Amino acid sequence: MGNVGITLSRSDPAGVTMLKAFRDMGFEETERSEVLQLGGIYLVIIEHLIVPAEKYRMPPEPRPYPADYDALAERYGIDYYVVASRHWSSSGTPCLTVHPTGNFGKAMYGGRNRELQRAPANPMRDVFLELLRDPPRGYEVSLEATHHSPTEFETPMFFAELGSGKRQWADEAAGAYLAEAIMRGIASKGEAPVAVGFGGGHYCPTFTVMERETAFGHICPKYALDLLTPDLIRQMVERTVDGVDKAVLDKGMKGYQRKKVEVALKKLGVEIEHR
Repeated sequence: MGNVGITLSRSDPAGVTMLKAFRDMGFEETERSEVLQLGGIYLVIIEHLIVPAEKYRMPPEPRPYPADYDALAERYGIDYYVVASRHWSSSGTPCLTVHPTGNFGKAMYGGRNRELQRAPANPMRDVFLELLRDPPRGYEVSLEATHHSPTEFETPMFFAELGSGKRQWADEAAGAYLAEAIMRGIASKGEAPVAVGFGGGHYCPTFTVMERETAFGHICPKYALDLLTPDLIRQMVERTVDGVDKAVLDKGMKGYQRKKVEVALKKLGVEIEHR
């Protein structure tokens, strides 16, 4: 092991933009045309959207959807994947984001109900820090809370996204910047204290600031707190694969939500920090 995978979709316009940037860096085809390589980094190109576009509808094929990332990881010695993807929001704000994946409730966009994907906190922070260096003019950089698929793979992964609409997805300069940040982040191999987060908005303003010094894994935003169960809190801790040093509870949580989370965390032996 020891290699890293990047994956993107030809059905994703931002993925197509970033594919050009990766090819320009020198990625070359292996014995399989859909797998490119540059040193110890493999670029896995798939045809299907990595996150299904239709609400509550999971495509029946292929299985596992959208590709057998675990089999590919075993074949190429991949420790984790960075998913280079589009980001969409109704605001259309130009942004560059990173986040882990998983469903706290019913699977709206793929994956399984109430299941979280294994996620590497420090590699995600490494890419985030590279995105902060000198982002394209007008682009915001932030974490996002855990959401959408995939959820089922043993190989850890996280998303690095270009958004929030068609103009940004086709922005070659921004796509190249994100692709370069992914590559520099992979090379960084940072080691910061690891945390899981509870509360706050979807774009995690408190945790985004803290990410400069702390590597966040799974984050449950304020709107999903009532969906939490002891099992999901356990998954947040256990599926943040670096090993969790603490949990951070944002100040906006309601009293009963805070109590539920604290009880579960204490049973897991996780230190609690209030913000």
